[in-house]
Amino acid sequence: MICYGISGNAFLDYHQFGESTSRRCVHHLVTGLVSCPALAEVYLRIPMKADSIKVTTMHKNAHKMPGMSGSLDVTKVHWKNCPTALKGQFQGREKYASIALEAVVDHNLWFWHASFGFPGTLNDINIWERSSLLESMLNGRHEQIDHPFTLDEKPFKKLYYLVDGIYPSLSRFLGTETDPSTRLDGSFKIEQEAARKDVERGFGMTFIIS
Repeated sequence: MICYGISGNAFLDYHQFGESTSRRCVHHLVTGLVSCPALAEVYLRIPMKADSIKVTTMHKNAHKMPGMSGSLDVTKVHWKNCPTALKGQFQGREKYASIALEAVVDHNLWFWHASFGFPGTLNDINIWERSSLLESMLNGRHEQIDHPFTLDEKPFKKLYYLVDGIYPSLSRFLGTETDPSTRLDGSFKIEQEAARKDVERGFGMTFIIS
């Protein structure tokens, strides 16, 4: 049911499982994965300051960008078996029902933030306004992983994320140059977009595994 998105009734003939039993099994599986300490403490934990220092050091060596926490972006996952009653809510400009995934990925393709389940009709800005990452920035929890770094011989304290041009201008966002007018701006645009490929590779790896 999770991998192929099929209905719970599909197991009735082969496994002699009714729909309610199938749903209960999936619920127990997901609950067990989330509550298992061995998995949750490694794969479902929020980043700590020690993690943040390691990630920014890695990005400084890989992309020559001190203070970079990762790349933020949104992708749409095709929902093949979307119920007809929900297609109006999940069918966007792609002309098919989809579910949006917002994620922050580092150079090693580790997902430090992931929010899944947004309707495909929402764009990146609508999803960002509902994001738990934005909430952590507003309530001050995100400041717990900040640490000082030097950029162009100037001290900074706030870590930042690489984003594309659709995101708002925030102190924690480093966007690309939409219309570079100088050679320096053009060089920065190339370097920023190359580093931001981390999140695209992360999405591609996720789809290959699934």
